[in-house]
Amino acid sequence: MGTDAVRTGETGFAAHYPAFTDRFRGSEEEISRRLEVYLPDVDRFVAGGGVLDLGPGRGEWLRMLAARGVDAVGVDADPMFAAAARARGLRVEVGDLLDHLRTVGDGTLDLVTAFHVVEHLATDELLAVLAQARRALHPGGGLILESPDPTNLAMGACNFYLDPTHRRPLPPALTEFLVTTSGFTDAQIRRLHPREQVDLSTLRLDGVDEATGRLVGAALTAALFGPQDYAVVAVAA
Repeated sequence: MGTDAVRTGETGFAAHYPAFTDRFRGSEEEISRRLEVYLPDVDRFVAGGGVLDLGPGRGEWLRMLAARGVDAVGVDADPMFAAAARARGLRVEVGDLLDHLRTVGDGTLDLVTAFHVVEHLATDELLAVLAQARRALHPGGGLILESPDPTNLAMGACNFYLDPTHRRPLPPALTEFLVTTSGFTDAQIRRLHPREQVDLSTLRLDGVDEATGRLVGAALTAALFGPQDYAVVAVAA
């Protein structure tokens, strides 16, 4: 996932990106489990118009959609990912996601998804993608964008930069703003994938009263062990 912004060549980091994904993204089984949270959105939005997945990478989401009988197509810039997906019977085209979106007919899609893609794009590129996604979706169609959550301090300060193709972290409020100003409504921010089941609310600090200590502990729990990712889910107006 999120590979559309990565250009593949014989040399350079792009040639290593599939191995990077296997090591740092998580196993295909783990990612599939995480994606199950979006299946109610498929039931909500998909009614025969189909799904376009931007930057499908290893194709976990496309496989889940195929298992539910959903007509779905992916577009990815990495020929290696696309070839592997096609070998599994998935429909994945090689190309630039914005160029592909421009070829999609007006109001023909039920759902556009992009998991760990938007953080690879410059702001103007993201706005162009959002504009084309809105045009390609029928009114009432859905948009799902998932991205690393920089409000988790470990993610925002360190783990985000494991991927050198990332441009910069996108705060959830900014992504939600860009979505809602691009012709979408009913935008929801969903916080996802807390790092660990850690609760520091019982933290006790010398010279700090118990109530304040609980507040500090709760803040540390959220900041250090809270959601690693977030999603913005919105409806085409």
